[in-house]
Amino acid sequence: MLYSSINCGLLVLIWLVQIIIYPGMHGWDKARFAELHGDYTRRITCIVGPLMLGQAALALHRVVVAPNKTAVLQSLLIAVVWGVTIFVSVPLHRKLSAGYDGRAVTRLCTTNWLRTAGWSLVSLLDLVG
Repeated sequence: MLYSSINCGLLVLIWLVQIIIYPGMHGWDKARFAELHGDYTRRITCIVGPLMLGQAALALHRVVVAPNKTAVLQSLLIAVVWGVTIFVSVPLHRKLSAGYDGRAVTRLCTTNWLRTAGWSLVSLLDLVG
């Protein structure tokens, strides 16, 4: 139940980020972009960080304690999401911490579809698995 709740929370969060927050960055005040982005990343990390850690820990627990195809597939998807986060999203956010860069925001929006798809599939597997 907790695992599915975390998955659902991350699903809602990633869709808000994908559809509203990241595209909205193009309209943020360019003179204050670095400040606004810093506020955003600090605040969102307080929400997404514990959820991602909890999700990963519970997914690993499921694979170890009660392994099945769904648990393994969800864990692989979560690993992909972590990989995209660490190797793509975080570097783009670091770049944006210096100020507005339209290409970086667009790349963030584009590459975030990988995380959106991953967490969507994880949640879908909760329903069918």
